[in-house]
Amino acid sequence: MSGGLLSLEAVSKSYWRGSTEVRVLTGASLDVNSGEFVAVWGKRGSGKTTLLRIAAGLEAPNSGMIRFDGDDLSTLSEGAHARLMREQIGWVRRAGPRSELRMLDYVALPLLIEHGQRRAHGRASEALRRVGMAECAGQRWNSLSDGERALVAIAHGIVRAPRLLLVDDPTANLGVREREEVMELLRALVEETGLAVLITVPDMPAAMRSHQLRALSGGRLLAPPSAPEPPAGAGNVIDFPGSERSA
Repeated sequence: MSGGLLSLEAVSKSYWRGSTEVRVLTGASLDVNSGEFVAVWGKRGSGKTTLLRIAAGLEAPNSGMIRFDGDDLSTLSEGAHARLMREQIGWVRRAGPRSELRMLDYVALPLLIEHGQRRAHGRASEALRRVGMAECAGQRWNSLSDGERALVAIAHGIVRAPRLLLVDDPTANLGVREREEVMELLRALVEETGLAVLITVPDMPAAMRSHQLRALSGGRLLAPPSAPEPPAGAGNVIDFPGSERSA
């Protein structure tokens, strides 16, 4: 591994269910560089959310190391880690606000304490515009479609201009057109701003716009083998060694 903005080095994680040990990650290694869009796909329950939580330092692995910009996350104080999450790492979840906030207020929330309402609302408006959701500023979460919620959640994640964006299953339950819209937006953000994005997705087609693609299967991150460029007009074929699926 060359050491990217985010580096996971031989990370393993397991849980105990009664007397049974459930291995979620086994020796997982991954680099995510600035200006790179990395997708990890896997079945439901394969450990994708756990992978992202460990990448953010929100959950500790049983073994291995997570580095952000060269710093070992396990050595950070609680305050230093909170500052890292506030200033440099954006987290995009599918769950929205619990209260009846307008979407402008929801997107502005990460900025209110440090910047005040006027500036926070200005940046939130710009984030909503960037994801194509400016018209939803006055709406509530429950009034949005699943596709609109995914885009507003991305606006919430990018409003602080982080260096790394972690996105948990934003395409789940979306139609083909909405899924393409989300993935095109994330790819564009990466290419325009140099943002690093690590995303988890539930199926292979949703991941095809990424620069780097991995499958999470049996606790292991599997990379596709090197292959020559396919002939013009041919489809992409990616086979993951040791996995049960190919596309």
